[in-house]
Parts: sequence; C-alpha cells; structure tokens
Amino acid sequence: METAETLLRLAVLLLAGLGVLIALLTTVLGWVLTHPPRVGAGAAAARGWFLDPADAGREFSEWTLETRDGVRLPVWEVVNPQQPAGPVVILSHCWGGSRRESLQRLGFVYQRASRVIIWDMRGHGEAGPGMSQLGTAEIDDLLMLMDRVGGERPFILYGYSMGAGVSICAAARDAQRVRVIGVIADGPYRWTREPVHALLTFNGLPSFPILNIVHRALCVLIRGLRNSERAQFARQLKCPLLVLHGADDPVCPLNSALEVAQAAPESEFVIIPAAGHLNLHQTDAHRYQATIDDFMRRCMDRASPAPAQGVALDA
Repeated sequence: METAETLLRLAVLLLAGLGVLIALLTTVLGWVLTHPPRVGAGAAAARGWFLDPADAGREFSEWTLETRDGVRLPVWEVVNPQQPAGPVVILSHCWGGSRRESLQRLGFVYQRASRVIIWDMRGHGEAGPGMSQLGTAEIDDLLMLMDRVGGERPFILYGYSMGAGVSICAAARDAQRVRVIGVIADGPYRWTREPVHALLTFNGLPSFPILNIVHRALCVLIRGLRNSERAQFARQLKCPLLVLHGADDPVCPLNSALEVAQAAPESEFVIIPAAGHLNLHQTDAHRYQATIDDFMRRCMDRASPAPAQGVALDA
C-alpha cells in the first residue's frame, strides 16, 4: 500500500514538473516570437551589408510612420529618377529581419520602380515601442504606409517570409481601391504555426504539445492571429500574385506556399531548385532577377491604358 502511494506521489510530482516545464517553454517561446532579434546598423556592418541606400549609391529620404497606437516605424524612401513612370514598390522583411536586411534586395526591383519604400515592421530593427504582432497588425501598418506614400503611381508589394504574408493580406484588404497591381511573395507560409513548428524543430524541442499551447496562447495575446491564414486572403486578390519558393525550404513547406498561390485568382508559382528559406535571391540570382523583372513588366503593361488607335480619314 505504501509503495502504491509513493508511486502515485512520484507520478504527481513528475506531472507537475512536466507542467511547469511546458509552461516555462511556452512563456519563453512566446517571448522570443514576439521579441525577435533586432537587426540594426551594428549587425548590418558586421555582416558587410549596405548600411543605408546611400551606401548602395541610391538617392533616398528617411522618415518615420507613426501608427494609430503610437508605434514609430522607420522608413527609407528610395527614388529612381530614371524611371518616373514606374510603380512604387514597398519591400517588407521577414520575422527577425529589418529594413537594413531588405536593403540588400533593393537591386531586384529598383530598375523598374519609380520609388522603393523600405521599412521596419513592429518589434524589428529600430521600430518601437512594442512587440511584433507576427504579421497581423502589420497589415494595417502597411495599408497606412501606402496612404502616407500616396501619389499617382500604382503599388507593387514585395515581401519575404512573414513580409510576404503581410503583403498578400494588405493587397487583399486594399483590393477595392485598386492601388496594388501586383504582389511578389518570396517564401510565404499559409499558417503561422508552420514557422513556429520549424523553430521548435531547429532547437530540438518537441512540437507536441508545445506547438498547440504556444499557438493558442499567442492567439489570445495577438488579436487577429487566429484568422491570419494566408490562402483566404490570396483568394480576395484583384491583382496577379508571384510566389517564389525554395525547393528545400525547411521553414515554410513547399505545399503550403503552393496552396497560397493556387488560392489566388491569378498567380505564378516559381520553384528555385536547391534553395532553402530566405536565400532564393542568392541561390539563383539570375533567375530570381529575371522572374521579378518580367512580372513587374507585365503588371505595368496591364495597368497602363492601351494607346489610342488612330482613325484613318479619307483625304
């Protein structure tokens, strides 16, 4: 009898310990996800990146977008004086990225753009105060950024990983205003739990039951996360969608990205062989550049009214 009671107490202690461990892991992971590492000037310099657009030989201005809830988002506005009739491209970074990281991708869209807008999203780079909302409130921020930029030129939204999903969702939300003529999505995921699962796997942690607990906790913490599935937004697009994805992406499953592309009324899905996540532009820079360049050209051709046909008059 005493042995049974001892075993029962041990079992209770083990379960209590396991519960505490899961709660601790959930808290830590939730904090890490909403407070990603900041990529500022120091980190950029250590990696040998351009520190600002002037380093890349481009004209630019710098300003700050303040959101309705008081978050300050730093912005670079890069001007291309050689292409005044081009679209305005807004470049949105990944989770854990920043405008300094996005700056390294400027060359892929600069030649066809009249302006390129590069910004720090909530909880990233030099934005503040506040934490990342994992691609939810960032959608409203991007729409506000479009309003602030304004002008007569149409928009092409270009994002990678989390920024890809934010770009798709913002274009869908803005569909009635017909300001967005194309979306370029590099390495998108359909569900937020997919990159969280990859983060757990990368750190050698079991996805069950931590993944479900963390996701439910984040859904309570972050308004809109529960309904942030990307394919439902892709269905609402009124413009072409280009999805670029690495064949060996360990973070965002290939099938997930394909489902996002297939949901859109008009899309193109391009697989970069041997590429993983966030390195498509480095794995095959030539194909990456050619695909984006052709997509932007076609978007502009569709958006530009056809020239009026002359009417021959009898002499």
